[in-house]
Amino acid sequence: VVGPRVLFTGHALSQTGGHGDFRGKGEDVCACGAALRGIGRVCDGDAEVRRAARDELRKGAHCIKIMASGGVASPTDRLTNNQFSMAELGAIVEEAEAAGTYVCAHAYMPPAITRAVQAGVRSIEHGNWLDPPTAQLMADRGVFLVPTLVTYAALREAGQAAGMPAELVAKVADAVEVGLTSLRVAYEAGVTMVYGSDLLGDLHPRQSMELELRARVLPAAEVLRAPTVNAEALLCMEGQVGRLAPGYWADVVLVAGGSPLQDLSLLYRHLPLDGHEVYNPSSSEDGGSGATGDAAGDAGPAGEAVASAGVVRGIVGVLKGGLVGCGLRGSGLLAMNEALLMATEGDGQS
Repeated sequence: VVGPRVLFTGHALSQTGGHGDFRGKGEDVCACGAALRGIGRVCDGDAEVRRAARDELRKGAHCIKIMASGGVASPTDRLTNNQFSMAELGAIVEEAEAAGTYVCAHAYMPPAITRAVQAGVRSIEHGNWLDPPTAQLMADRGVFLVPTLVTYAALREAGQAAGMPAELVAKVADAVEVGLTSLRVAYEAGVTMVYGSDLLGDLHPRQSMELELRARVLPAAEVLRAPTVNAEALLCMEGQVGRLAPGYWADVVLVAGGSPLQDLSLLYRHLPLDGHEVYNPSSSEDGGSGATGDAAGDAGPAGEAVASAGVVRGIVGVLKGGLVGCGLRGSGLLAMNEALLMATEGDGQS
C-alpha cells in the first residue's frame, strides 16, 4: 500500500468529563474504573493514568497524548478548563520517559499550557491563546508548539454542514484569528513550531491550507521548517527524516516551476516516498499517467542515493490532496517526515 509513514499515539488520555470523554450523560465507566471510546481513554488518579499510559505504549504508541485542557469537539467541557492534576500529569510524563518516549499535550489557554510544560511534556498541540510569558516559558524549556489552524478555519466554514452541532461550531469562532496571533507570539519568543493537523473525514483534503494560513504571519522559510527539520526534532527521528542529506530516507517534495519561498502552493504537486513517486494528478507534467514503474516495496536502501542525488524515479500510485497524509496523524499532529527540495535552509535566500 502506498501511503504515509505513520507514528501514532494510540488513544489520548483524558480525565473524566475532559476533552476525550465522549460518553453520554447516562453512561458510566466500566468495572475496571476506566472508559474507552472514540479518540479518548478516560482515566483518573495515579494508578489509572499510569496503567493507561503503559497500555497505550504496550500497543505500540510512538508517544503519549494527553488532554490537558478543554476542547472544541467534546460536549461537557470548556476551552478554559484545566484537566488532570499536576500529580496525574507528572505520572504520565514519568511513564512515557521510562519507556524512552515523551508526552504531547492538547492545550489552548496559558494556564493549561503552563501546567503541562511544568509537568514535563515535550509538545503543546493547538495553543491558540498562547501569550508572551507562556511562550517564553515554552522556549526556555525547549517545548515544541504544534498549531492546527486549518482545523478551525475548516470547521468555521463547513463544520455544521458536516454534522457538527451548532454549539460546538461556536467554540471555533475566534480560534483562527487568535491562533494567527499565537504564531507570531511563538515566533518572537523563539518557540520551535511543527506542522500539525486535527482534520477528520471530509475536511481532511484541506490539510495543505495550513501552509497558507501560517504564511500570513510568518516568513516562508519558517513555515517550511515546521514540517521538515522541526518535525524531525520533535519526533526524535534525527538522521532519518526532515531534510535532503545522504543517509536520510528519500521522502521528499519535488518542487518545479519556482521556489516555495515565493509560492507555497508549489509544494502540493509531487510526493515521492522512500525514493518512489506518489503522483498528484492535479499536476499535468506527465499528463496524469497512472501507476507504473517499480513497486513501492522495492524502494529499500535506494533512499540514501536518492537523497544524495536529489533524483526520484518511478511512479507508484496516486495520493490525492497534496500534503495530506504525509506524516504523523494519531495525536492530532501531522508532521511531514520528508525534506523539501529547496535552495536553502536559511532565512529565505535562494
